[in-house]
Amino acid sequence: MTLDPVQTPLWLDLAAVTTSALGGALVAVRAKFDVTGVVALGILTGLGGGLLRDILLNQLPVAIKNPWYILAALIASAIVAVLAHQATKLAWLLLIFDAAALGLYGVTGANKALANGIGPVPAILVGLIAGLGGGVICDLMTARPPAIFQRGHLYATAAFAGLILYVVAIKLGAPADATAVVAALFIFSLRIAARSRDWKAPQPLDVPIAIRKRFDSDQS
Repeated sequence: MTLDPVQTPLWLDLAAVTTSALGGALVAVRAKFDVTGVVALGILTGLGGGLLRDILLNQLPVAIKNPWYILAALIASAIVAVLAHQATKLAWLLLIFDAAALGLYGVTGANKALANGIGPVPAILVGLIAGLGGGVICDLMTARPPAIFQRGHLYATAAFAGLILYVVAIKLGAPADATAVVAALFIFSLRIAARSRDWKAPQPLDVPIAIRKRFDSDQS
């Protein structure tokens, strides 16, 4: 199957920008930024994943070529800025937008990498960077340790699992658009389920000590 050699479908890319911008603006509101700060962080978060993706693919960022990207991020951020009081009451929205942006940007990143002749494994890496990039920028701008470097509910792991399924399905000949939607929904659902069911990635292990303890317990 031949994918579009130029870019991801516009509607999917704009959905990623919008959800990511909404999430970034909500973080800014909760951090008590002023209106300018809310809009600025929303735009940075909304466009960040796509900018990183296009730079990795050695392309002029599509957000610079197409005004719809900046407009989508601006409108989404402005909506949060003028509805700040209501937005702060809906903390669960932040999780929804974050999970949606993770899935959408991850899939669009992998899709565009595959469309431009990148191999499956590097395509997954590009998708991960695209999906996580906006969140990392948002965390750094609000002086928080990036979520991907902390033990918590499945975040990068959810994106990684979904992107593997997506790339494998595409390579097996699955239809691109439908597969992209299913993969984005899978990442979104896994992220939400991890928060609601308290699923977390395991802590680092010291295998020799663990084996020795198990051996000692068997001997006793």
